[in-house]
Amino acid sequence: MRLPSPLSRRRWLAGLAAAALLAAFAGPAAAQDARRRQEIIFGELPPRSSGDAPFLLSARATSGLAVTFELVDGPATLDGRLVKLTGGSGLVIIRASQKGNDTFLPAATTERVFAVGAKPVAPAIVAPPLGAAVALGEPVILEVQASGEPIPDLQWRKNGQAISGATGRNLTVASATMADAGSYDVVATNRLGSVHSAAARVTVGKRRQMIVFMPPPNANAGQPLVLSASASSGLPVHFEVVGGTASLSGGTLTPTGGMVVVQATQPGDDSYEAAAPVTLTFQVQASPNGQPHF
Repeated sequence: MRLPSPLSRRRWLAGLAAAALLAAFAGPAAAQDARRRQEIIFGELPPRSSGDAPFLLSARATSGLAVTFELVDGPATLDGRLVKLTGGSGLVIIRASQKGNDTFLPAATTERVFAVGAKPVAPAIVAPPLGAAVALGEPVILEVQASGEPIPDLQWRKNGQAISGATGRNLTVASATMADAGSYDVVATNRLGSVHSAAARVTVGKRRQMIVFMPPPNANAGQPLVLSASASSGLPVHFEVVGGTASLSGGTLTPTGGMVVVQATQPGDDSYEAAAPVTLTFQVQASPNGQPHF
């Protein structure tokens, strides 16, 4: 075994001396905090309405020490454990704490948040639907305005029977038929009750049409004329001689002379009303001059 050199032994002894000197001047080791831990038990807070009465907070510490509360934010005031809502809506944040004592360490703070909604209000009809008179194929648009808190659900009805899927502010019929005629109303409902709107009467009639009857450039006695008239409905137009002397075959007129009055009519059908008659008066020339056309 090899012994350390005199220089190494001197260094080792110097290190021991330095360590002893530091230990002599160092204080005792910091004592650990022997206090016990604690926790706060603070249940969730249910949502409230702005008109609700004041209420008391409830929380406890596992140490049994008293818990204190702090209002962090929101439309409320806090007096000890008593919470009073101020009438607004939004989120309220409450913080619970326990600072500890000689036996217990401070507890970790605990926060709870609850929503405050608007004060409940029974539903009301602000603007009822208005009646409408439309023609076949035209659109029907009915509208209602209702208020309430919570916002009421809407249900449109026809002749007292609920219309499936009609639950919006507007009721639209893209192309009206005779079956769409009737009495329409709306039921508005929330948890405070229901209200019915006044009824709106919807009538569906036939479409209107008009006749355009074109005059001829001239008319000659004994010369056939092809009458030209059309209805906006596309239905055929009928002609009738209501004044003067002329023969009529379908849409071809043969005047004999003098003043002739022809009336064009269209009686309508299941979709169109009868058109207003249109009359055309013209003077027939005594001698032929070609074959004019309407």
